[in-house]
Parts: sequence; structure tokens; C-alpha cells
Amino acid sequence: MSGISFLVELSMRPVTVIMLIALLGCEGPFVPPTAYPPPPPEPATVHVTPDSATVITDDTLRLLAQVRDSAGNPLPGAALSWVSTDTTIIVIVNALGTIRGLRPGSATIRAFAGTVAGAVTVFVTPIVYNAFAAGANHVCAVANNRHAYCWGKNLDAEIGTGSTSFIEPVPRRVGVAVALQTVSAGSAHSCAVDLAGAAWCWGRETNGQLGRGGAPSNPAIPMVVASSAQFSQVAAGGSHTCALATSGTALCWGAGGSGQLGDGAGMDRSTPQGIASSDAHWLVISTGAVHTCAVAADQTAWCWGGNSSGQIGIASTTDAIFPSPIISGKTFTTISAGGSHSCAVDTAGAASCWGANSRGQTGTGLPDSLVLVPTAVAGGLAFRTISAGGQHACGVTTDSLAYCWGANTSGQLGDSSQLDRPAPVLVSGGLHFSDVRAGAAFTCGLTTGLVLYCWGDGTQGQLGRSFISSSSVPVKVAGQ
Repeated sequence: MSGISFLVELSMRPVTVIMLIALLGCEGPFVPPTAYPPPPPEPATVHVTPDSATVITDDTLRLLAQVRDSAGNPLPGAALSWVSTDTTIIVIVNALGTIRGLRPGSATIRAFAGTVAGAVTVFVTPIVYNAFAAGANHVCAVANNRHAYCWGKNLDAEIGTGSTSFIEPVPRRVGVAVALQTVSAGSAHSCAVDLAGAAWCWGRETNGQLGRGGAPSNPAIPMVVASSAQFSQVAAGGSHTCALATSGTALCWGAGGSGQLGDGAGMDRSTPQGIASSDAHWLVISTGAVHTCAVAADQTAWCWGGNSSGQIGIASTTDAIFPSPIISGKTFTTISAGGSHSCAVDTAGAASCWGANSRGQTGTGLPDSLVLVPTAVAGGLAFRTISAGGQHACGVTTDSLAYCWGANTSGQLGDSSQLDRPAPVLVSGGLHFSDVRAGAAFTCGLTTGLVLYCWGDGTQGQLGRSFISSSSVPVKVAGQ
């Protein structure tokens, strides 16, 4: 046994020598191991900018944070986390430091880099409405955050949230992502103009009033009108829409069977069409149920479309498919087309109305059911603005007081009664207004302090408050 072991041992020695030689041949020069990098400097300070900030309710703001080490050197790659001390007032939108104001108040926003934090106090200011419009049974307004808000009836998605509902009693943000400058509300559709001059519409699309050219689309979602024109004004009517381009030209689209588009065709149009008139420049345009009125650059007033009640002011009840000058001989600053009547303010501040008068909506004090030519509104008041609604009208005088006249079954005159008034009565509350807009059976007014009030029929949420009811005196719209 020992002899066998010796032989095996001798036979393995050459193999071992060969393996050692091979391993020595594979080794290169000795390379010392790479030293570990020093640990990154720890965050020592976090500075959030701006030092104090303000954001409008429902608007966003981007905050910035700079992280430095103990030597004061910036640490641009440091991970940050953001925290709001009151998420009912301000919420964090993303990891980049974008915040959104939810309601008026203040909250502290902290940016953490590890255990080190910087902070800033952010104040959320209320929404302030700059422009507004009353439709048949809904209201839309543009706020100081450049978003549009609508409330009221929403059976045809006229509120602009992207879906239908029975009513939306308080302001809901319209689904237009770009900044807006003006808005209009019609019978069951709404439109707006953005800062770039593009017109957007949404809601009922039965006659092409959304201006989408017949392309398949969801009418509940606001979309840009199919036109290359840049617009400054838009007016949504019964089932048609008109707008003024920045060049002063007037275009209309939608229902045209009564001539309300003014293009001489008397047919529906699904894209904007220029009106047929020798006047190429217009200052104001307004759409009613089935008619349209406008003030030309020379301040003459023109109307066209349905005229069964004499609402286009041409001393007859014949429809007009072309713009026709109203019989007045005066020059005007503004005009408004209502349900079946119209009103205007001349350059001297005198108001006149014409058309249907079954509820005293012309304000002339006349017993006639129809007033076929512009007739002075009773009382001799001097007006700045005027608005014709369903069967009533309202205006703001040069001393900023609001007066209304006509039908008052729902309290739409705002005089704390429900009695029809054939002549102007003062709106209750002692408020001073910059503008008023009349809907089907309600009215809204913006005070000189930029607070929006509504009064009249509130059964479909038109007054903009959380509980559904009507009011014969002005009530403040929620959220201001």
C-alpha cells in the first residue's frame, strides 16, 4: 500500500509544477485597488423661492428650492420632497414644487432634502370674476386666473366639464387648458375666446352652433372653432353663434333658417361665415333666440334674422336674411338681442327697446304687445350698458346703479317683488354695478368691486349657490 501511494504522489508532482508555471504566466503587473470616492456632502440648508408667494384659488404656482452643503456649495442633484401644512388650502401637484390653491387662506410649504428643510408661506386669494355672460339657464364667467367657470343647467353639457348632468349649482371650471379672455352663454351652448384669439365652443350641437365643420367630436368637450380668424368677441345665441374678429369683421355659424347668420343664405352653417354687409367693421355683436344685432364702426345699429315680434327694429314683422339698419336715426355705443326683443344705448346714454312687449320688456311703458321700432325706455335714465333677456331687460346707469323692467315672475328684476314692471325699477341692495346680463328669467351683475351677484330664477342652479332656490334680490355667487 505504501508503494502505491508513493507512486501516485510522484506522478502528481509534474502536474502541480505545470499548473504553477501556467498561473504565474497569466498574472500581469500588480494594480492596487481603486480607492472608494468620498461620500457626497450632506445637505445643510434648503432655501425656497420666492420668499413669500400668492396664488389665486384653483390656479397653480411653481416653487423653487436650492440645497447647499455646510460650505455653502450648491447641491443640484439633491432629492427633494414637498409638504403642505394644510392640504385643504394648498396641495402639492408634483415633485417639481408645483402647488395648487384650493380655497382662500394660507399654508406653509416645506421642501425637505433629507432631514433639512426650507419653508415658505403661500397665501391663496379668492377668485375674482372679470367678465361674465348669462345664457338661457346657465352662466359662464372668466376669473382673474384666466380660467372660465360655468354653472346652472347642464343637460346639454353647456357647463363645459366634459359631461352632462341635470344641474351644476355652483361654479365649475371649464375644461379649456389655455388662458381665456372672454366668454358667452347661449340657450344650451357656451363659447369663449382665448388670449391668442381662438374661439372655443361646447354644449348642444344640433345646428352647427359649435362651429366644428361637421367633424365627428364630443360636443361636451370644449374644442376650437374651425376658423383661422383671430377673435375678440363671441356671442352665443339660441342655436347660433356670432363673433367679431380682431380685424372688425363679423362671422356667424349655426342655425340660419330665420336669417340670423346674416349671410343671405337662410340655412345652417357648421363653420363661421362672414355676414353679407357693406360694413366691414363692427364694434359690438349680440345674439338673441333667432336674431342678431350689431353696432357698426360708424355707430349705426343693425339687426337681422327672425322678426315675428318686430325684434329687428325695421317697422315690420318680416324676417331679414341680410343685416338691416334699425329705424332710429341715432348712433349707438352698445346693443343687446334678447328672446324676442332688443335694446340699445345711444351715444347720449339714452336707452331704447323694441320687439315683443307682452310683459313690458321694452320698458317703454306702452300697452302695446309689439313695439316695431326703437322706442325710448321710460324714466329718462342715462345708461352705460344694457342687456335684453327672455322677457325682461336690465341696464347699468352712468352712476353705476342697476335697473330692470319687464317680466318678474321669478324675481328677475331684483326689486324684492314678483310683479311685472313696464318701466325701469331699481335693483335692491344698494349695490353699484359695472355690468349686468339678463338670462331667460334671471339676471346677474358684476359690482364695481368685482363681486358677482345673481337674482331671479334659481331652480336650475342659475344663481350659483349650493342650495337650489330663486331670489328676488341679489345673492352672491359662491366661491368669491
